[in-house]
Parts: sequence; structure tokens; C-alpha cells
Amino acid sequence: MASFDDGIYDPLTGLLAPAYFYESAERLLSWAERSHHPVSLISIRLMGLNDDSLLQCARDLIAELRGGDLLARMGVRTFVLLLLGDKLGAEQLIFRLRNTIEPELTYEATSIEIGEGIEAGLQRLSI
Repeated sequence: MASFDDGIYDPLTGLLAPAYFYESAERLLSWAERSHHPVSLISIRLMGLNDDSLLQCARDLIAELRGGDLLARMGVRTFVLLLLGDKLGAEQLIFRLRNTIEPELTYEATSIEIGEGIEAGLQRLSI
């Protein structure tokens, strides 16, 4: 069983750590390309939150995810979500999150094109 100090999970939130997110994202992108499924990337910025509020946001986000979605803590106040679905689906998820997650969060979404690596999507989102 993985522990929170093995580099797979963020020790505060329990979300994926960046290194494991990249590894998992490449596997998901490879599968999506082979099966012709669109993939979207969402950045979530959480400015001005203390650790307790950050942890609660992480829990609230996890509760809204579907199986197969990848959620990682990429920076002190930045989460990234990789999901199966097009940009419209990502925007619908953002709408749902805005209505369920407190406090107000800043979101941005982009589609990952076939053959494109995760780094290109992260660059478009300035992560």
C-alpha cells in the first residue's frame, strides 16, 4: 500500500503529487488516443486559503470526480484535473464545481489534442 511520504501523494491533501500525475497522465493520454476519446485539462487556483481550507477544497473536489479522472496538487495553491471528455465537458464540470465548492476558485480549461503531451496542455494553462 502506498504511503503519503513515497512521492505518489501530496502529504497535505492526499492528491496525486506532480511526478506521479505526469506518469499517470501519459498513460491516460495514450489510452485516450488509442480509443479516440477526447481529454481535457483544468487548472484550479486557490489563492489565499489556509491549509484547513485547502484540504476541505481537495475533499470537495474529490467528491465531484468520476472514476478515471486524475487530480493532483501541482503547486502550493494550484490543483490540476485531467479528465476524459472534451472542453465542453470540462466547462460543464467547472460550472458544477462553482456551484458546490466554497470559496470562489479560479478555473481554466483546455483540450489535449491527439499526440500532444501533457506538458503542452500545462503550458497553455500557465502551470
